[in-house]
Amino acid sequence: MSVLRIGKPSEFIFAIVTHRVVCRAAHSLVLRIFQCKLPGYALQPERRVLAQSVLVHGRTIMFDLASPLSPRRGQQRHADTLTAELRQLGFDLLPAGSARRISVRAVLEGGMASRKELQALCAVAAAGVPLCLSPVDLGGGERAIDTWQQFCEAISMELPQIRDRSNSPGFCISSHKLPLEAFCLIADSVLGKGPRYVFLDSLQMDAHCSRRVEERAAANWAFLWRCRAMSRRVAPVYGGMVKSSCPLLSDEVATAVLPLTGLQVPPGSAWLSIDLALTRFMDSNGRVDEARLHRALQRAVFVADELLEHQSWSCPSQREDAVNNRRLAITVSGIGDLVLSHGKDPRDLTCLRWLSRILRDIRDRLCETSARIAQQNGAVPALGAVHPVAGLPEGPHRDAWRSRLEDAVRKAAVRHRNILAISPYAVLPTDRRCDPAFADLLPLIASADAWSFSRPHFFTGWNVTQFSNFHRRARAIIQGSQAASFVAAGV
Repeated sequence: MSVLRIGKPSEFIFAIVTHRVVCRAAHSLVLRIFQCKLPGYALQPERRVLAQSVLVHGRTIMFDLASPLSPRRGQQRHADTLTAELRQLGFDLLPAGSARRISVRAVLEGGMASRKELQALCAVAAAGVPLCLSPVDLGGGERAIDTWQQFCEAISMELPQIRDRSNSPGFCISSHKLPLEAFCLIADSVLGKGPRYVFLDSLQMDAHCSRRVEERAAANWAFLWRCRAMSRRVAPVYGGMVKSSCPLLSDEVATAVLPLTGLQVPPGSAWLSIDLALTRFMDSNGRVDEARLHRALQRAVFVADELLEHQSWSCPSQREDAVNNRRLAITVSGIGDLVLSHGKDPRDLTCLRWLSRILRDIRDRLCETSARIAQQNGAVPALGAVHPVAGLPEGPHRDAWRSRLEDAVRKAAVRHRNILAISPYAVLPTDRRCDPAFADLLPLIASADAWSFSRPHFFTGWNVTQFSNFHRRARAIIQGSQAASFVAAGV
């Protein structure tokens, strides 16, 4: 056996580079000869590789390149037909991506937990899927900045394909974990300029006696106020929960954000997002054609439910969630523009009542259609996990409770766990200049199951106090709607 002797560092580097080039060429030749019939590889007819190997902590891991929110192969044509029908009805299918929580401590310490986290991220990144991470275990104080930089550098080293792509990862971080300017500057310089979201926690949104907390909150508001007029904007989020369209299913904690829609969701959940612009359903007189809107809503739910069957998710948690919860986010937009087109005063109570009736009708149509589909195709599978009588002893008492539960399920069953979403910015006209009085329409967002925070408004003509009050009012309304929701009904 011959031994390669290298005397100088330059010769050593040259040998490594040459070895990698030769191995890559041999790897390519094998793929061509065997038509990628090796285990873990696949080629489409156009010879695009559908799987690749990624080096994670010294191990070569194979990942399927099936992309979330892309139809399964062989069903593309039917999915395109469904998407085209949605557009004809007046709706747009919105890209979503993947929202995940990630432990900063686990990544920096290494080990099995870190390996699993990075393997999952490799699969998503290799597929080119938009990704938004919500870091936890970041710590606080002065060390948080150093920890954040070390974390970003570790992600960049372990996942080099992330930085090579144009869709750099997004991040959502709590407003009091570290200075927001440092959060954005470090992430942008190390990992590229992906979406940036800031979760406005209670330290930011509520009044406090601590002078230090109040100063940090004021600095955060000033930073967000400056960002709102820049091309590189940072979006605040403050939903925290998602409600269910079925009263038998509980609310869920939402600690992650979908990168493109800004929808605050449970980590690893799978959503089909559809935009509903109210201005598309106005007649020649500028009035809402409610009959056409209702017909479009009913058909759109049927189409969306069928489209869910043609989605492919590369993340295991998303695949499981898509089966169990069948989530839709039909996102209402253009409320402020509708008010302008009608020439109504947003401060007038009759305007608020008029819009409330429209949104209530929209929600009723969506939920009624979802219930109708449940009768035909079965209820959302998550309802099958509801067993409140499982702990009761056998006997007439348990049988009575089981009967009442089955009756409640029949009455409340729906096909989709979530169905309606609204952005607080939907109550503002799309024109950059809008009256702060439009904030009086914020109670409308209480009718949603989930809330979107992408594409923040410019708030031209406002001041920082009005800006912060807008978000505080929106958060209070969202929290109030969650407090009023029922975990169970009819049981």
